Amino acid sequence: MSNRPDRILIVDDEELIVLTMRKYFEGLGYRVDAAHELEEAQALLANRRYDLVICDLRLTGIGGVEGLQIVADIHQRCANTRVVLLSAFGTPEIERESYNRGADAFLHKPKSMMEIASVAMNLLDQG
Repeated sequence: MSNRPDRILIVDDEELIVLTMRKYFEGLGYRVDAAHELEEAQALLANRRYDLVICDLRLTGIGGVEGLQIVADIHQRCANTRVVLLSAFGTPEIERESYNRGADAFLHKPKSMMEIASVAMNLLDQG
């Protein structure tokens, strides 16, 4: 890890998940920002470089796949940013599409914070 803390963006429409992840990663020494919707995430990504983005696939209810748009946006803006997509509704097709758009990992909810953090830290160590 470099001498500056890595910056993580968490994107999820569920406040409790955002708060839990923020607290967990800040406790490990990371700088953490959070967004609850697509537009908010895009605004943050336009103005700041992130080492890692942890994003929920679905931000607007049934059938939503905003996470795929965020993955594509990140990949175009900053190819070095690692991306973890989380979903309780992931199909093999959506998982394949997420990798095609540049996701580094696709995790099926529910996952423990330790499992998510383990994947996240492995990706950051590679970067």
